[in-house]
Amino acid sequence: MKRLICKLSSCFCRITNEIKKQGMPLSTILMLFAISGCQLLSDSNSNKVDFSDYYLWIKSLSDDEIVEEIFQQKSNKQSGYAQADVQLIMLYSLPDSPIHNPYTAKTLLNDYPLVPYSETTFSTTDLAFVVMLKDQLNQQLLLLEQLTNYKGAYQQSKKVNLEQQLKIDQLNKQIIQLKKIEKTLSNRGQ
Repeated sequence: MKRLICKLSSCFCRITNEIKKQGMPLSTILMLFAISGCQLLSDSNSNKVDFSDYYLWIKSLSDDEIVEEIFQQKSNKQSGYAQADVQLIMLYSLPDSPIHNPYTAKTLLNDYPLVPYSETTFSTTDLAFVVMLKDQLNQQLLLLEQLTNYKGAYQQSKKVNLEQQLKIDQLNKQIIQLKKIEKTLSNRGQ
């Protein structure tokens, strides 16, 4: 929606500048507005969803703008906007997003029915993008699981090392005591 508003605003500015340059009559101005509106509507309907463009767009947003977009997509989802689910999934999977959570993104993506939408909502490119996103999330979750396992193993080995160090310290103390005893005995024997 923001892109459509930006596009309308841009077209309006160009048309206004042309009108000022040309000094056109009111009927011509109204015709230009009608043609521009039709062109914008046909552009937005001809390509219902372009997830790759959307992803590139959200990558360019600041943190505050991402928060606004998250709020907007949650609102769109409640309003029944079909693409809001996938756009929220992308926001959850975006690494710099304030709501970055690959687990939530993967859960939402698993619950999202791709097959019925493959011919209506998604273009082939968008469907490929969503499938790739699913593969990437699977890979990321696998890596996170491995990292968690490595952290657990590291903590366990750290605990074992600490226990062994305590035993070594105790043995060193015993050695020092035995050396003192040996020295004391050797001094008495002389």
